[in-house]
Amino acid sequence: MALPLLEMRALNKCHTARSRIFRACLECLRLYPGDAVGITGPSGCGKSSLLEMLALLTRPDSADCFSLHCQGKSYDLAGLWQSDAHGTLPVVRRKYMGFVHQAGGLYPFLSVQDNIALPLRLTEQYEGTGRERVAELLHFLGLEHLAHSLPENLSYGERQRTAVARALAHRPALILADEPTSALDPDAARTVMRLMLEGSRKFGAALVVVSHDHALLNAVGIPAFAMQAAPTVAAREIRYSLALPSATVGSSSNTDESTADGQEADTQSRVTHAPSCPHRPDLRLAALLAWRDFWHERSLSFCAVLAFAAALTPLMVLGGLRAGVVSILSQRLLDNPAALAVNPYSSQRHSEQDIAELAALPSVAFVVPLTRTLASTVQVQREGRPPVLADVLPTAAGDPLLERYASVPSEHGAVITQELARSMPKAVPGQELTLVVTRRHDGKAQEAVCRVRLHAILPDAADWKSRIYLPLPLLLDMERYRDGYEVSRLGWSGLPEPAEQDRSYAGFRMYVNSLDDVIPMRDALKQRGIDAYTFAREVETIQGLKHALTLTTLLVGGVTLAGMAFSLVSLSVANVSRKARMYAQGSLMGLKRGELLALPLLQMGFVALLAASASLVFYGCAAMLLDMVAGPWLLAGESACSLPGEQVAMLYIGALVLSCLCGVSACRHLLRLQPAEVLRRDA
Repeated sequence: MALPLLEMRALNKCHTARSRIFRACLECLRLYPGDAVGITGPSGCGKSSLLEMLALLTRPDSADCFSLHCQGKSYDLAGLWQSDAHGTLPVVRRKYMGFVHQAGGLYPFLSVQDNIALPLRLTEQYEGTGRERVAELLHFLGLEHLAHSLPENLSYGERQRTAVARALAHRPALILADEPTSALDPDAARTVMRLMLEGSRKFGAALVVVSHDHALLNAVGIPAFAMQAAPTVAAREIRYSLALPSATVGSSSNTDESTADGQEADTQSRVTHAPSCPHRPDLRLAALLAWRDFWHERSLSFCAVLAFAAALTPLMVLGGLRAGVVSILSQRLLDNPAALAVNPYSSQRHSEQDIAELAALPSVAFVVPLTRTLASTVQVQREGRPPVLADVLPTAAGDPLLERYASVPSEHGAVITQELARSMPKAVPGQELTLVVTRRHDGKAQEAVCRVRLHAILPDAADWKSRIYLPLPLLLDMERYRDGYEVSRLGWSGLPEPAEQDRSYAGFRMYVNSLDDVIPMRDALKQRGIDAYTFAREVETIQGLKHALTLTTLLVGGVTLAGMAFSLVSLSVANVSRKARMYAQGSLMGLKRGELLALPLLQMGFVALLAASASLVFYGCAAMLLDMVAGPWLLAGESACSLPGEQVAMLYIGALVLSCLCGVSACRHLLRLQPAEVLRRDA
């Protein structure tokens, strides 16, 4: 013989109020598809408690049998209450049960047709025949003209009819209704009750209705049974029980079953099968519900967005100033290569090994030795005019000064400054220059001529003095000649050059890698006993400004974000408390824990993303105003307030992290909600 759809025996639930113990007991119930039963009784007798146990919202204290048999699957519900490690109970609710609550339980942010379609989305039936089912139910319950209306625009009767349609949408095996007509007038109550009964029979579902109106149940043809007070052993205990003989419950029941059949059914009822619905949360559906709710309350939502944006904008402006002003000052220093120069002024000598050790330091970009403490000089001949005197500095491959504005000359090349070029109006790159090196030897003035090719002319921004840059080997040859020695490769006569010996230098030209290396290199040279000229003061000024802006950002940001975090936590927890019935209704419909917890987190994420976007707009306006104020000080292409792309990305990431951390408090509050208590309290 076929197993009943729902079977239970000795299902008990008790609770304590003040000094009394109230106990509700369902002695016996068997329901088959198409059956209908009504449960009545006085207030406080436990009608709703029994329905909550049938809805799998409340754990029974004890049960001899509590099982569901549907679509070839059997579930030992009492056993699942004891140990449901895989979250099967919510899946059973969403797949096999439909609910009509006395307050309707409609989602205020979904239209009539979207409320009806929600169970179909939960059970992944909407993409198939779901749309046709929604249209069929709208027609069946006379709601076609209200398909796009929100619940707030419906009458109580229309809301309850929508709730009935939603309960029937996914073709559940069992429909549970808790006082579905308590707020309706008699005519509307009969209409809703009749439609609910007709719908359950039309789609082959069993129906259980809890109602205080015994006459209404009889009028629409639903067998009604009253909870009866039962004798108790303890004086302080009040006990109500209900026994529903299956012969009077539904058309498919049979009370004359043999003991063997009962035992067989009882054995089979304890077989538990895994439901076909997946256990993983449907985050797409959660995102849809979260956004619809967010948009429905957009006035409140955007107030939270603007408050969060108001907290983020000052941080962005401070960050933009830190990046803009500091980068401008740093770039202006970098545009002057001398800012990276470290020029010694000590009178000590430096060996070749000393120079090699300096070149090996990781912060040193370039170093070349100087032959004299004061600059070496040469005469540069001019056609038809007296020669002009110019300082000579050594250069070598990798010289940052020359590479920035020109390039390093070859062995017999030269780079001159613009100041020297002004005294030689016809000097152009590629022209041959004649340099005269003078000395006194044996009391006589002597001179040697060196011809070099003009390689490039440096602008005044690079060097404003009258100078010529020559390769180090050529400059060393000039110094040998001045010391009285011959330089055979250039044809300069003099004393024979002595045997090779270690050479010492009067100084060096040095450049470091970045502005951050200037001060450490100055200090490192100081430890070596070398005093040096640097742009340390200017660098310290920029670094001090950078640190001041960083500290200001941290202080302002810390205070602002702490206050904003407190506000967001309060907002998210208040939203959960305010929407407790919505979350309880979601549990009743079978939303999994992960889907419920995703709702407040997603909404906080929406607030964060929109707030970050709004703060970017506010920041853009502030940056334009700051650029206007600083206009006379700025050069072309410069901005006083500039936010790098990585900081914009950090803005969004930080806003999301903060909002999610605040949303955790809402999730903790949500986990403490008891759906059955919330639905009963808000009824």
